[in-house]
Amino acid sequence: MSDLSSAHGIAAKTLAELEAMHTGTLMSRRQALLKCAATSTITMQDKASLFTPIRFKDTQVWKNAYRDLKSVLDKREHLPNKQERKAQRQQRAKSR
Repeated sequence: MSDLSSAHGIAAKTLAELEAMHTGTLMSRRQALLKCAATSTITMQDKASLFTPIRFKDTQVWKNAYRDLKSVLDKREHLPNKQERKAQRQQRAKSR
């Protein structure tokens, strides 16, 4: 299974591993991180032992993973989303 599977959690990645990933893969990882459950029903002691895979947003591992991901994405070129690409196409069509 993929490391982005929410049923099994998300594998932790180093900053170097994130920097080597394709932007689309990083965006998929971001979506998977955002889909993690907000909180778990386990105790704080159990949470301390859950270094990987990442399953819950209320863990420090999730917070570190999201922070690292955002720092890598902030260095990347902006890729227009679907609505932005549509607006660009329409603008080019009007200017012809």
